[in-house]
Amino acid sequence: MDRAEAQNNNTPESGRGAPLTLAVTGGKGGVGKTQVALNLALVLARQGYRTLLLDGDVELANVNVMLGLYPGVTLEHVVLGERTLDEVVVPVAENLDLLPGASGVPNCLELRDSARDAFLQQLMGLEQQYDRVIIDTAAGLSSTSLHMVAASHLTAVVLTPDPTSLTDAFSLLKVLERKGYRRTPSVIVNMAQGATQAQAIYRRFAAAVSRYIGMQTHYLGAIWRDETIAQSITTQRPVAMMAPEDPSCRQFWTLADMLSVRWSQGVPSANGFSRYWARLLVRRDEKRRDAAAQQQRRSRGELNQWIKDFRQVLSGAGDDSLARYRAITGVLEVLGEQVNEDTVEALQTGLAAMAWEDASPAVRHSAAAHFQQLAHYVKPPAGTSPEEAKALRGPAADDSGGGSLDRLLDSIREEREQDGNPGSLRYLRNSAGS
Repeated sequence: MDRAEAQNNNTPESGRGAPLTLAVTGGKGGVGKTQVALNLALVLARQGYRTLLLDGDVELANVNVMLGLYPGVTLEHVVLGERTLDEVVVPVAENLDLLPGASGVPNCLELRDSARDAFLQQLMGLEQQYDRVIIDTAAGLSSTSLHMVAASHLTAVVLTPDPTSLTDAFSLLKVLERKGYRRTPSVIVNMAQGATQAQAIYRRFAAAVSRYIGMQTHYLGAIWRDETIAQSITTQRPVAMMAPEDPSCRQFWTLADMLSVRWSQGVPSANGFSRYWARLLVRRDEKRRDAAAQQQRRSRGELNQWIKDFRQVLSGAGDDSLARYRAITGVLEVLGEQVNEDTVEALQTGLAAMAWEDASPAVRHSAAAHFQQLAHYVKPPAGTSPEEAKALRGPAADDSGGGSLDRLLDSIREEREQDGNPGSLRYLRNSAGS
């Protein structure tokens, strides 16, 4: 089915206003994944589809090498705000553009909200200019590669006759299945000796995947081992640029036809490359908000439990004025380690909320006198800084607000020996009048 037929029939491969996306991936390097992605993108472009090739393996940048292109900027420069997308996109051939450094997209998640939204809008606008998007992912199980697979309508896993290629591809599908991937991946057997070997390799791989992972796969096609394809890397001229009748080039035309058939049969819904990252960002922000709310609830629960325990300590102290004094002053000492407006406001609120109406007039007069003395102690002299005020008070001032702890404890013990009554309030009254 060609492009005109797809549009006239309004089939799923017409894109429905968004490009169809294919992720070409592999469990290990050296399986020819980039070569397959590049030649397949070139054929789709020659068939008349506006095609965007995303180089998702920025570390190796094999697409650039195979084309003899060495762009000085990548998508990461757009993320950093140093370039626009139009400056980064590299024209390769008619109907085919290259976006290098696509693996830099996850970095946009850490940008401030306005820059992040602007970048995703740019990426979405660029994506909508194309009919097909081919993503050459990095090999292996990196999180970025897995995200690119999840963002695509279809995934093609590239295998070779090498046994390690099969085991690594098996591990890749196993990880995808555990992460919730429920689509049917296609398989391309590369570097096969012929159709018989390619199909035998696929059957063995598909059986193992079905039995041990519970996932069904789809055979998309095979590429034979070809010296012309190997030489194309050295000449930096992909075989898909040759005449369609050339045997090496024809293999990729056949593969593109098989891909069109697969797309015409209907593809699972997917967000597309840019929308996927936008939705991923929303989910990540929601998780962070939920985690923050859960932490806040946990902190409130711990605080409520602490208040409950403190109340039990005071209740358990009974008439033991010394124990009550130690508990209360211990809390105040912790608060005093960092005196700021919030601490002062909390103390003011707490003192105002005390049940003063239940206290005796003598206690209330004593407290008022102490608060006045405390105000005189806290307020620095006019025209001095806090540091200067502290120096002016001197060490003797530390005892001016009611005496030291030792004096208080001695007073309590003395008065309890005399009449059994708590001595702390009497001591405070005496100190206030001194």
